[in-house]
Amino acid sequence: MFDSAHYLIWHSYFRWVVLLIMVIQFIWIFVNHKRNKLFTKKDYWLLVFFTTIYNIQLILGWTLYLNSLIVENFWQNITVGIKNRQERFFGLEHMTMMNLGILLANIYMYKSYNFINKEHSFTKLLKSYIWIYLIILSSVPWSFSPLTSRPDFR
Repeated sequence: MFDSAHYLIWHSYFRWVVLLIMVIQFIWIFVNHKRNKLFTKKDYWLLVFFTTIYNIQLILGWTLYLNSLIVENFWQNITVGIKNRQERFFGLEHMTMMNLGILLANIYMYKSYNFINKEHSFTKLLKSYIWIYLIILSSVPWSFSPLTSRPDFR
């Protein structure tokens, strides 16, 4: 079994896969929106694939969360942890926002099944996924983040 350091490395590196998928997905949705393309069953399965990548990262994140000393310290003394930027970010903010973003991605992926062979489906997806991307990107511990800075590569 991995220790938390291994989960941190996996989670940290896999974020780059997730970010690449987000860029590819955004371009795919945007281009198809601009072309007024009908949403097909093939498009649905591509959306399922993208969402699966996000879910893998979420599972890695939850595994890390449940084994993290920072998170454990936060929950052992919340009144102190809430005042500590790093503990609050990883114990509460990061996990809450990432869960929300990926939950919304799953909801819209499931809802998109009803979009098959309908017009303006990519427009609906574009509007939804812009919010999802903003939620996720705002909660990544970037190396330049004022909330909590983490190295881009471990």
